[in-house]
Amino acid sequence: MVGGGKHTPTPKAIIHQKFGANAIYTTEEVHDSSQSACPGLAIPQKGPSLFRCHLQLPDFSVVSNVFKKKKDAEQSAAELALDKLGIRPQNDDLTVDEAWDDLVGRIKYLFSDEFLSAEHPLGAHLRAALRRNGDCCGSVPVSVVATFDPKINSRCKIINPAVESDPFLVISYVMKAAAKLPDFIVASPHEASLRRKNPYPSETVEALAATQVSDSLESRKVKAAYIPCKGEEIVELDSVDVSSGRYYLDCIAERLCLKNGNQVMISRTFGKASCGSECRLYSPIPKFKSLEVSESSSEESTRNARASYICGQEIHGDAVLASIGYRWKSKDLDYDDVTVKSFYRIGIGMSPNGIYKISRQALLVAQLPVSFTTKSNWRGPFPREILSMFCHQHRLADPVFTISTAPVKSLAEVYRSHKKLKASESDENLSKEKEDTAGLGHGFRCEVKVLTKSQDLVLECSPRKFYEKENDAVQNASLKALLWFNKFFDDLEVNGSDTEDEDEDEIKSPGTHVFRFPPNFGNVEDSSGTQNVSSVVEKRVPSITSGSVVSICYSLSLEVDPDFSTDGEVSESNEEDMETEVDYEPSIDLIESHEEIEFEIGTKAMDGLMESAISQMTVGEFASYNTSLCTASQVLVLATASDTPRIRYLLPKRPQVVTSIILLGVKGPSEERMEAAFFKPPLSKQRVEYAVKHIKDSSASTLADFGCGSGSLLDSLLDYPTTLQTIIGVDISPKGLARAAKMLHVKLNKEACNVNTATLYDGSILEFDSRLYDIDIGTCLEVIEHMEEDQACEFGEKVLSLFRPKLLIVSTPNFEYNTILQRSTTPENQEENKSESQLPKFRNHDHKFEWTREQFNHWATKLAERHNYSVEFSGVGGSGEVEPGFASQIAVFKRGASAVESVAEESMQPYKVIWEWKKGSGEKKD
Repeated sequence: MVGGGKHTPTPKAIIHQKFGANAIYTTEEVHDSSQSACPGLAIPQKGPSLFRCHLQLPDFSVVSNVFKKKKDAEQSAAELALDKLGIRPQNDDLTVDEAWDDLVGRIKYLFSDEFLSAEHPLGAHLRAALRRNGDCCGSVPVSVVATFDPKINSRCKIINPAVESDPFLVISYVMKAAAKLPDFIVASPHEASLRRKNPYPSETVEALAATQVSDSLESRKVKAAYIPCKGEEIVELDSVDVSSGRYYLDCIAERLCLKNGNQVMISRTFGKASCGSECRLYSPIPKFKSLEVSESSSEESTRNARASYICGQEIHGDAVLASIGYRWKSKDLDYDDVTVKSFYRIGIGMSPNGIYKISRQALLVAQLPVSFTTKSNWRGPFPREILSMFCHQHRLADPVFTISTAPVKSLAEVYRSHKKLKASESDENLSKEKEDTAGLGHGFRCEVKVLTKSQDLVLECSPRKFYEKENDAVQNASLKALLWFNKFFDDLEVNGSDTEDEDEDEIKSPGTHVFRFPPNFGNVEDSSGTQNVSSVVEKRVPSITSGSVVSICYSLSLEVDPDFSTDGEVSESNEEDMETEVDYEPSIDLIESHEEIEFEIGTKAMDGLMESAISQMTVGEFASYNTSLCTASQVLVLATASDTPRIRYLLPKRPQVVTSIILLGVKGPSEERMEAAFFKPPLSKQRVEYAVKHIKDSSASTLADFGCGSGSLLDSLLDYPTTLQTIIGVDISPKGLARAAKMLHVKLNKEACNVNTATLYDGSILEFDSRLYDIDIGTCLEVIEHMEEDQACEFGEKVLSLFRPKLLIVSTPNFEYNTILQRSTTPENQEENKSESQLPKFRNHDHKFEWTREQFNHWATKLAERHNYSVEFSGVGGSGEVEPGFASQIAVFKRGASAVESVAEESMQPYKVIWEWKKGSGEKKD
C-alpha cells in the first residue's frame, strides 16, 4: 500500500531544522508606485504592497526579491540561503513503510538533548514533565506527543487517513513506533506515556531550570466548561487549577477522575472564530487495546455526542472544554477563560447560519440571507468566505469554484419591443423581461464543489443562472451551497435528490455522511408556542421597499410574569439551580443588543417578525413587541448569556422575549439596481450612446465632461469611432480622478483612436477655467442632482455664460419615472396595499433633488433664453410619447450664431492638472 500525498519540506522548514532560533527573518514592506499603471498622476499613489525579506543566519545573511505575500518573500530568502549552503530540498513520495521509519526517527529526535530546549509546544511539555512528582517525573503523556507535533500527524495520515477523525489511532501508532526504540524510549502502554530510558544530562536540566520563566506560585483557576457524556445532563461551568508547581494535564485529570495526565486524550484546536479562544477538549483515553481493535468503533454508550460534534473527532466519556497550553516560542503556560456560553457559541457556529450570526454579533435576530443582490448591500462576511470557514470547521477541503461564460440573450430587443411602455402595464412587462433573460452579452456562471480532504464529493452546486459580474456568480453559487447545508443541519433527513430547491438550481450531495449528527445541546425545556405580538407597530402599509438597506438599534430582553407558577413541578435538572438562586427577583434581563446594525430588506437577513415591523416604520420611530421562546431560540439565548445559571433559572418560567427597535436610517434600493432590473442595455450605456450620436453629428473635436467622476463616460467614448481629438474631465474627487486616470491610461496606450490629448482637472464645475472656454461639446450626465438645487442653477448659468460650449448635453433622472422603477423592487403584497398618496423616493440617497419633466423643462428653457442658446428635450429609457416619459431626461443646448468673445488663455485657471496624456508619450506633460 502506498501512502497518499507528497511530502515536500519547504526551504524555510529546512532552515528551521538546521538553525532553529538562530535564523532571524525580518520582513519589510515595499511600495512600488510604478505598479499603479498610471505614470504621471499628480495624486499621491500607493501602489500594491510588496514585501522583501532579510534572513540573518550565524555566518551570513541574504535578501529576497520583492513579493506580493510575506510568506513568499520568507521562502525565497530561505531558498537563497540553501543555495549558499549547497543544500537542495528533496521531494519524497513516502510509502507506508517509509512513513513508519520517519515516525520512529521523529520520536527519537523529540526525546533528544537538542529538542529539550526547543521553542516548540512539545518542548515545553517535555520540560514541564521533568517537574512532575513521583513516578510521573520525566514521563510525557503519549497524547501530547500525538497532538502537538505536526510531522507525527502527517506521517500517521499516510499510514491511515482515518486518523483525521480518530485521535486514538495516532496514539496507537506513536506507541507502536516508540516500541521500536527499546534502547532509547520506555513506552508504557498501560500508563499511556513515553520517557527517555536514560535521564537528560544534569547540566542540560540545570541550564534550563536557570532560564525557566515560571508562572506565579499562587494558584490560578482558569474557567472551563464541563461536558458530561450523558446528553440529558447539563454543561456546567468548571475550573482548572493552574500553578507553576503542577503539570496542567494532571490538574485536568483530577477533574475527569483519572489517575494522572497520562490518561488524558487531547483534541485538536477549534473554536477561535466562534468564541474568540483557541480551545481543546480533554477527555479520558479509551481503554488501551491492540492496534486492530482500536481501529474499530468504540462502544456507543461511552461516546460524548456533544463534545464529538463541536471538535469533529470521536470523544468518549466526560470532557473538559478549556483554553490552556503552551504556544510556539513561549516558555510560559498560556490560558484563557472558557465558559458555558463559549460551548454554546461553538456549537451554533458549526452551521452556516450560525457562522453568519456570530460574525454579525446578532445571534438571536440575524439570519443568513437567502439572496445575494449586490456587493454593496451585503453585510457581514461574503458567502464565499462563509463557505470556506464552514469547510475549514468540518475538516473539508477548500471549496472548488469553476467559472464558465456563455453568450446570453440581450434585453435590447426586449426593451425595444416594449417601447410603448405604459405605467399601468409596467409590472407585466418587467415580469416578462425577467422570465425571458438572465443577463446581458457574455454572462458568468459558477459551479462549486465541496470535497473531503480525500477528494470524495460532499456537495456539487451548479446553478444555471448567468450573471453579468463574475463575483456575483461566485457569491450566489456559494450562497446556494450554504443554504442547502443549512437545510441539512435543520433536517438530517434531507437528501440531495429530494431537496425542493429553485428550478434553476441543481444540487447533488452523495456525501452528507461526513457530518456528525447535531446533538441535543442541553436540557432546555420546549416552551414553544404561538408567537404573541402584543405591542408591535400597528399593522399598516409597508413604507420600506425590498432592496433598501436599513440601520436599526435594537435590544432583546427576557421578561417573566411575576404571577407565573410551575405548580410545584421543577425538572430534576433545574433543582440545584433553583436552590442556589432564591435571591433572584422576577425582572427584565437584557440578553442581546446592538447600537447600530444594518441589513437589506427583502433578503431575510433578519428575524422575519422584526423585518416585518421595520418595513412599516419611519426613521426615528420606536417599536416594541413580545414573543415566546422556542427550543432552538433557548439555545441561542444560552449562547448570548454571560450569566448562565440565571438564564437557566428563567427558561422553565416560560419568559417572553421583549424586542425593542429604533429605526435609525434607510437607504433605498440603489439607482444602479433599480435601473438594471428594468433596462437593458443599462441607462448609463444608453446615455453614452446618445452622447456619441451627437458627437458624430456635430463632428466635434473637443469634449469636456463636467463632473466626470471615475471617468466612466470618457472611458466608454473611447470604445466608439468619433472625431474627438481632445477629451477633458473635471471633478472634485481625487479618488475618482485617480481611477479615471488609470482607466484612460490603459485604454489610450492600448487602442488606436483619434484622441491626441486627454486631461483630467481637479476643480469645481461651479468655477470657470479659461482652458475650457469655447469647447465643441460639454457633457454633464447625471451630475446636477448630486448638488444642491441652487448650485445646479448656478452651474447652468456659468457653463452657458462663461464656458460657452457649442453644444451642452445635460441629463438628470425623471422623478416621475421613479414610481415604475421602485415598483420593480417592491413585493406584490406591498404594491397592492400601496396608497396612491405615497410619493416615490429619490433613486439615490446622495441625490439632493430630482426634477419632474415640467421642472426640468422650465429650468432649461429659461436658461437657454438668457444666454442665446436653443434647447431640445429628449431622453433614454422608456418613451417620451407615453407617460411618465423617459427614465433619464436630457436637454441638448445649442449655442446661437452670435460672436464669441476671446478670452486670455491664462486669465482664469483655478483648475489643477491632475493627469495629462499626449499621443506618443503616454505620460503627463510636466
